[in-house]
Amino acid sequence: MNNRALVSIVLAAAIAFARPIAFIAQEAGKTAQILAEARKAVGRLDSLKTFSVQSNVQHNVGGMQIPSEVEILLELPDKYLRSDVMNAGPGMIIHGGGTMGFNGNKPIQKMDGAGMPAGGGLQIRVMGPNGPVTSGPAEKPTPEEIEERKRAMVRSSQTEASRLMLGWFAMAHPVMKAEYSYAGEAESADGRAYVIDVKSTDAFAARLFIDEESHLPLMVTYRAPLPRIVTRTNGGDGGAPADLEKELKTAAAQPPEMGDYTIYFEEWRDVEGVKFPFKMRRAVSGTTNEEWTVNKVKVNPKIDPKKFNGDS
Repeated sequence: MNNRALVSIVLAAAIAFARPIAFIAQEAGKTAQILAEARKAVGRLDSLKTFSVQSNVQHNVGGMQIPSEVEILLELPDKYLRSDVMNAGPGMIIHGGGTMGFNGNKPIQKMDGAGMPAGGGLQIRVMGPNGPVTSGPAEKPTPEEIEERKRAMVRSSQTEASRLMLGWFAMAHPVMKAEYSYAGEAESADGRAYVIDVKSTDAFAARLFIDEESHLPLMVTYRAPLPRIVTRTNGGDGGAPADLEKELKTAAAQPPEMGDYTIYFEEWRDVEGVKFPFKMRRAVSGTTNEEWTVNKVKVNPKIDPKKFNGDS
């Protein structure tokens, strides 16, 4: 099913959900059957213990195209790691690169660039003739703030892992303890899709679309903060503008604007008994901001435990 058909399905779903008597039914048995068929179509998930994905990703940021190399490591039931090496170009920092994940309830994080996480979808771009602009030393956080940041990092990684895993395996990461419910069907000229609502007690929410013919996931939709870009220019002396730190704090403190996201999963191929989408695309408000081309997938690889300790 092509992208145009997927867009049609989204529109059809919006119309269908406006007519709950005909289209919305909370049927636990039907939900279980749909998910079981989807997971069977994907492959031997019952024996899945570890998983790795290597991909080239193009990020579309503020009119620029920034390539990166992404590696994702998964070890069930409670480990996840994403390493993102971004090539932002000279004199530019794009927060979001580095290594992020979780090992149980412990966050894993090593940020590229200035080394500060971009919470709430904040992205920072700093350019100048003398390279990146650096801000002054940050205020020391309290122990309570440190613990809250750790919890937030773990939740963020669990959420991202679950969004991807819904499209890969028709299941959220097990740590989310997600609940699934049948939301109806969506139809386009090219076919029909089952729609499954996925939620957890930790405010996780997404919608999974499953092709009725192939039983494979088509896309995942959700709402999340829109990326925010703070751009500053180096005046040429190599130092930071006096108000840079204040501007960054102000931007980070503002409530983020929410947007509608869609992740598309395409070009499914067989890999060691498991089907996997070798093309993925993430769009926000209808505009593509990530394009994934998968290079290598491994099923049940041996993963160095040090990886999940934040070590190289």
